[in-house]
Amino acid sequence: MRGTQVRILLALLLAAGIVLARVTRPGPVRTIHLSMKAYTFNAINPTITLRAGERVRFLITNDEESPILHNFRVPGLGIACGDALRPGEHREILVTAATPGTFAYACCTHRGMGGKLVVLLR
Repeated sequence: MRGTQVRILLALLLAAGIVLARVTRPGPVRTIHLSMKAYTFNAINPTITLRAGERVRFLITNDEESPILHNFRVPGLGIACGDALRPGEHREILVTAATPGTFAYACCTHRGMGGKLVVLLR
């Protein structure tokens, strides 16, 4: 290869690396607090709206005053039940909402305790 060809090849590789870095660089993380109490999340089981590709940290807290155990899952986003949370305990779950759609979130231990999570196109 000649010097000019080598410089062009290096410039193309550098440009491709910059483009890949922009595409794969994770964005900021949004924190969503969910309080579990009286068999609801945040007292109303809110609909949570995200954008496809958005990174989210769910901060899940069992705010019961009596010894009621709760848990959290979103099967459509790969969030499975973990250990049940005792009153006063919390868990952080980091997830990237990759696919648009409507998903159910729920307490693993109480039927009917849950809501909708909507992932929109960017």
